[in-house]
Amino acid sequence: MTKPAPAVVRATQILDHLAARPTQPRSMTEIAEAVGVNAASTLAILQALTDAGYLERHPRHKTYSIGPALLIGGHAARARFGIAAAADREVAELAHHFAALATMAMVIGDDVAVISSSGRSATGVGYPVGSRVRLAAPAGIIFMAWAEDSVVRRWLANAGAAVSDTRWERVSAMLARVRADGFYVARQSMYVDQFYSLAGALAGGRREADQRTLDLMVDLMSEPVELAEPCRIGFLGVPVFGDDGEVVAVLGALGPPELMDHEAVAEAAIRLGHSADHIRAVTRG
Repeated sequence: MTKPAPAVVRATQILDHLAARPTQPRSMTEIAEAVGVNAASTLAILQALTDAGYLERHPRHKTYSIGPALLIGGHAARARFGIAAAADREVAELAHHFAALATMAMVIGDDVAVISSSGRSATGVGYPVGSRVRLAAPAGIIFMAWAEDSVVRRWLANAGAAVSDTRWERVSAMLARVRADGFYVARQSMYVDQFYSLAGALAGGRREADQRTLDLMVDLMSEPVELAEPCRIGFLGVPVFGDDGEVVAVLGALGPPELMDHEAVAEAAIRLGHSADHIRAVTRG
């Protein structure tokens, strides 16, 4: 398989980085640090993208932001992928219904990327359109619930998690529950709190702390969520299926303000499912 040209890879990384922050111009140094490229190479790529209109450079502040040429590509992409317009309508309605942040995400390359976003979570967290996270455990659980075992194993490996027989059994059982329920639910801050507490305790060894945290998060995601008593929900998501039965997107609500028990979660999942079905019907998968 032909390896992609490094300069092209870096250019796409720069565009992705700035597209996820359309109102936050970045300096050349900030961009270089974000994509992990030396300043000279970054400057050459920025100049080429600016000359083509994909980026704009502020003459006084010397910062870069997305340019007007992306309007053409964005318009063409929305025409090509009708799911975007349908998603925007449904996501806005869900944000209003749940008084929460609602999003729809797709797998793009090696990442899970937000393609529609509306509202705000009870914690104030927001995920604007263009936000990306690497497709590695625990991100992308709903996509993995309907994926082949080989894809799931790669997803776990991407997080650096050792796939022991015990861990595989637990993950497989968790994904089976997601398929049976038709949704995935997680308590508010169940993983984030663990991340910061563990990273703080192991501040002397950042890489070790990060990997231990990922291992912990992979194990935590496999645990059934106890919903007998009302609790705060951090994420509730459902799949959007394509005509081939594969999960093409995930529709979710993040941080609804009301405490929810199992019955409330099931009702909320049904509401999300109606929106997912509507998106599929409008776009014919």
